[in-house]
Amino acid sequence: MGSYECKNMAFSYWESKQWLSDRNLVVVGGGIVGLSAALRVRELHPNWKITVIERHPFGGGGSTRNAGFACFGSATELREDRITLGDKSALELVQKRWTGLQLLRKRLGDQALRYRESGSVELFLKGFEQHSAAPSSEELEDLNRWIAPVTGNNKTFKNIPSLHLHGMDSAAIEQAVSSPLEGCVDTGHMMYALQSEVHKAGIDLVHGCHVTGIQNGPQPRIRISETAAGGTWFETERLLLTTNAFTRELLDDLDVLPATNLVLVSEPLQTLLPQPTVHIDAGYVYARSIENRLLIGGGRHWGLDNPEELEARLLSTMRAIWPESKSVKIDQRWTGVLGIGKARLPIVKSVQSGIHVAVRLGGMGVAMGMQCGNQVAELVSET
Repeated sequence: MGSYECKNMAFSYWESKQWLSDRNLVVVGGGIVGLSAALRVRELHPNWKITVIERHPFGGGGSTRNAGFACFGSATELREDRITLGDKSALELVQKRWTGLQLLRKRLGDQALRYRESGSVELFLKGFEQHSAAPSSEELEDLNRWIAPVTGNNKTFKNIPSLHLHGMDSAAIEQAVSSPLEGCVDTGHMMYALQSEVHKAGIDLVHGCHVTGIQNGPQPRIRISETAAGGTWFETERLLLTTNAFTRELLDDLDVLPATNLVLVSEPLQTLLPQPTVHIDAGYVYARSIENRLLIGGGRHWGLDNPEELEARLLSTMRAIWPESKSVKIDQRWTGVLGIGKARLPIVKSVQSGIHVAVRLGGMGVAMGMQCGNQVAELVSET
């Protein structure tokens, strides 16, 4: 008996017509940037047919797999930005993070985000190889002067005694730099609230579809499949890529590359109080409390290719800071993928006629996502 073969079996007539045909805008990537951009475009063009396509089942990839930091940069991270970018461009980058956080909180509300004004500390540990030296009092004073136009605070950062860090081992901490201006969110609640806004705005959100190719022409064309290969071609008047770390799968000439971070969450601890968010090694390692659990992640700067070695080093760091964590096991672990490049500023631009991108958020998607989404929405609306 002969086999039956059909090259275009991905979508039915009804699926194609309802969600993928006659679109004024297709957004590829259903994370913070993509959904924010779609919402802003809806405000500018109430009658446009807009579809957001997301291949991740929960909708967001890195947006739902991050650590939930509502941050704008630790003291040493900002010091590195000033050195590599210069004061003007580095301040522009901080402004994007700061503005993005305010936009996110205003649109969704702190309750929907489960936002907590945790404050932050950057720790410099005894007996650990440090990526960056601790800042001097003079450096912090200069940093506060430089960042004040963004934060509106003359004391964004300050040295504090490690004895004030309850639940942490002060004997393991050489220096601590705190900021009252940082917070943390529940990224699951954040994305659920953002998706709800998108649905209410009449924007189509399609999960579980892969965009496997794009073409330029009189109108942009996208190839969509239910799997990671093949697919059916559709036209759209405008195309927006917000796929961050994975953008070079579709546009290979952009300076954006994937970088994987490991995240660990402990079993519940009996006496753990809510903690400030923690930065180590210029933000390459980060930790926080989630209810009565500890989260720690990062470490890509260590260059450890073996996941077991990376987990062991993250655990060693966590247990050095929180003595109570020495007796608990890791309950959950996952990886999140960042979009990084040679430059630190995000890429928000039109790349071809009718094709736009908003990518390379450098691990600051929670902070910059809505700002970048709004920015690229203005570009899309002009075409």
